[in-house]
Amino acid sequence: MKFMKKNFFFLILLFLSFNYSFAQTSSIRGTITDTLNKQSLKNASVLLLYKTDSVLYRHTKTDKNGKFELNNLKAGKYVLMLTYPAYADFMDEIIVPDTGHLQLDHLALLTKARLLEEVVVHQRIPPIRLKGDTLEFIADSFKVKQGATVEDLLKKFPGFTVNSKGEITAQGQKIEKVLVDGDEFFGDDPTMATQNLNAKDVAKVQMFDKKSDQSVITGIDDGQKQKTLNLILKEDAKKGYFGNAQAGTDFDKYYQAKLTANRFTSKMKAGIYTTVDRTGKNNMTWNEMQDFSDNLTISAEDGGSIGYQSDGFDTYNLQGIPENLTTAAMFNNKFGKYKSNTVNNYSFKDQHIAGDATTNSTYILPDTVYYNNQTNHFNNSKWQHSFGTRNELNLDSLNTININAKGTWGHTSQNSVFGSEYLTKDKQRVNGSNRINTSTGNNDGQKADLFYKRKFNKEGTHTFTVNATFSDHNNNSDGYLYNQTSFYKNGIIDSAQVIDQRKTNTSFSRSVQGLLSYTNPLTKKISLNINYTFNTNNSEQDIRSFEKVNGKYDSLNLLYSNHFKFINTANKGGFSLNYNTKKLTGRIGLALQNLVLKETNLYNDSSLQRSFVNFFPTAFLRWKFSSEGSVYFNYSGYSSQPSLNQIQPIINNNDPLNIVIGNPDLKPSFVHSIYFNAWNSKVLNNQYFGIYGNLSFTQNAFSNKDSVDNLGRKINQTVNVDGIYNYRLSFNFGKKIKFKKLDLGISPSINGSRNINFINGLQNITKTIAGGLWFRVGKSVENKFDINFRYNPNYNHSVSSINTSATTNYWTHTFNSDVSYKFKKGWNINSDVVANFRQKINPTDINTNSIVWNASLEKRLLKKKDLYAIFTVNDILNQNIGFNRNITSNFITENTYTTVQRYFLVSLRWRFAKNRKINEDDF
Repeated sequence: MKFMKKNFFFLILLFLSFNYSFAQTSSIRGTITDTLNKQSLKNASVLLLYKTDSVLYRHTKTDKNGKFELNNLKAGKYVLMLTYPAYADFMDEIIVPDTGHLQLDHLALLTKARLLEEVVVHQRIPPIRLKGDTLEFIADSFKVKQGATVEDLLKKFPGFTVNSKGEITAQGQKIEKVLVDGDEFFGDDPTMATQNLNAKDVAKVQMFDKKSDQSVITGIDDGQKQKTLNLILKEDAKKGYFGNAQAGTDFDKYYQAKLTANRFTSKMKAGIYTTVDRTGKNNMTWNEMQDFSDNLTISAEDGGSIGYQSDGFDTYNLQGIPENLTTAAMFNNKFGKYKSNTVNNYSFKDQHIAGDATTNSTYILPDTVYYNNQTNHFNNSKWQHSFGTRNELNLDSLNTININAKGTWGHTSQNSVFGSEYLTKDKQRVNGSNRINTSTGNNDGQKADLFYKRKFNKEGTHTFTVNATFSDHNNNSDGYLYNQTSFYKNGIIDSAQVIDQRKTNTSFSRSVQGLLSYTNPLTKKISLNINYTFNTNNSEQDIRSFEKVNGKYDSLNLLYSNHFKFINTANKGGFSLNYNTKKLTGRIGLALQNLVLKETNLYNDSSLQRSFVNFFPTAFLRWKFSSEGSVYFNYSGYSSQPSLNQIQPIINNNDPLNIVIGNPDLKPSFVHSIYFNAWNSKVLNNQYFGIYGNLSFTQNAFSNKDSVDNLGRKINQTVNVDGIYNYRLSFNFGKKIKFKKLDLGISPSINGSRNINFINGLQNITKTIAGGLWFRVGKSVENKFDINFRYNPNYNHSVSSINTSATTNYWTHTFNSDVSYKFKKGWNINSDVVANFRQKINPTDINTNSIVWNASLEKRLLKKKDLYAIFTVNDILNQNIGFNRNITSNFITENTYTTVQRYFLVSLRWRFAKNRKINEDDF
């Protein structure tokens, strides 16, 4: 069924009110127009029929302005029929209220000639609906300003926030992947789609938890999920070519330039993208940064796929002044009789960041509190090439082969100069240090995936699947550590320590995974899946520290050196029973895994081999209780293995005052996760309501054991603990209210956790709870103005068992407003304000409140109005303060840093297109 909103648009706004009176009559008013030319239709016939027998109840004609009115109507259900010569008849069911009037604006009729070209089905669609476990937002239900991007559209969704880096959070969870029509858009970077596609081109936005390929095939949840958005484009957005070119400068140190060009057809998408800037608008993604680790940090989920974690040289997080260069290309195509497709992308990114940061930390110990103040001047750079291809080859209607591959290679350079001091509760200095860390490194990674699926029936319920995955990742780095530390006693230097070392690190990881899966329908409603998975990961890391002797770094220090090998081998078999009807869908499953961990210390030729048996239960139930409402429940249990850096028995002294020691005795952890949601929308009332909740608790969770001596030195090691849990509960409510036709959205939430760690041999239990509210009110008048106001208060409470007197409580308030106004003669003005008010934890803390106000003035030029001259002011009040606060266990950290503040930018932007309609308000 095809719904074309632009061609055949019908809106019924119904509000029921009860008025106890003797005369309860109502009226209907409306306007009839031509769909194509948007002209009023004079003398159109309006007929109101009884729904039960289609007998005529009332009728009238439209006036010269296409308006009509039917008065003194009885409440009830009727059929409204509109007729006009040479136009197709229009019929739809309506409900007349007890009192008042029903307003039906912009009833559009379609010419019979146009009707022969395309079939239009009229229906009311709720702005948000839940389809299975996918939450779907109808884009045109959320009014946005002219020229709005998808990012601007997402800010209108209830429970969604988008920060200044373009990172998206929905219902408290970070969006990790954004697809376009189900395919990647210029690779793994979500902002490539959200910041470069026009909101007017999007029909709907789908949000769901993207499961791993293994989970989809087997029906057994392995815990690997990515919160994902899928942008479904309108049909007319898939025709011709389009793009934009923009360049701006302040004629001093800030600049920004971008070029995008795309060619879309119904089957093919191709595009190029390039940008350079010094404003921080072009970031590397989390996925890309995994290829920039100096040290190989590997974690294996369920003995399954490998995850790479950053070691501190992370993506740009607004710290420092960046210089970015990005070039990317993509080619996606659907082909063949059986709709095969290929998705390909390439990107090159080059980034340089320099700046200063200050970190103030509080350590809560059983009998006292310590303070650490640190400064950091950093100058880091990195570049990366990346290529990926995904190919789905449908040999016929029953056989499918997928061939996927990805490769990356890159280089990093890091230079940091630190200064720090450690103070007692009375602010007496315990130690002070100056440290220089430098390193350069190269990395490369490859991954290939082969997949074959055989269907034994057209419905796809009887299948056999084979999957094989190969991956390889390599890192090497070379750098230097120079550190001078002075230790104090009664405020006087008592001793000193100097470290001057060269650090090298060579690491690799290789993995092979195989999967067999068979699904067979037992009845029309029940099917059985059985599966087997084999996985082996071979990881190795050689870390060496050399002391400087006679001017040369050639004396190996065995205390800070180690060569370690970690092999993880898993065999897992499982089954799942699936039940599926129109209203009720469910699944129960169980898998059994034998996991073997073999650790080898190649320095002393010692090894340790351990075996573990794990059960993986899974269950879900979905009940669709109405066409607009459903309830979903899911439980899964899955295991996580320790990373190589957590188990390798080596002392890491890159920060000599914060030593990290590996723990080869770590056991795998096991997570129990429960998630539920319920959703209901009321189309006629233009409102929706949703509730979401999740609870997880972990056995043998990975936590920290810290030891802090009287000289302020901290030693950290990862250990297993029980009793850790996390929870979150949130609500969503939205409604278009009659007063001033405002859009209202509200989303309260609460989350909390219980964490356990050890401090100087004592167990510390930290309980945190946080409550928040997301509130939005907005109003849009198409081609005129768009205004939105958002308020987000949050309260945080944290208490540690080792020192209950050091309880942490604080409020944060975030106010956000954005206004855009379209003047005559092509002038537009845009303004947005973000105000952050943060409660101080200690009276002596610095003021971190800020009001960041940005504004721009735009003028459309040329005959086609496709060229814009733009004058932008970023951070007008010059209050953009780089600030982060982090509270974990017995540790409170506040970080301030150099960031991009006030600048002026003069820009030109040109948007071009061919064989594709672009409205004036698209710019």
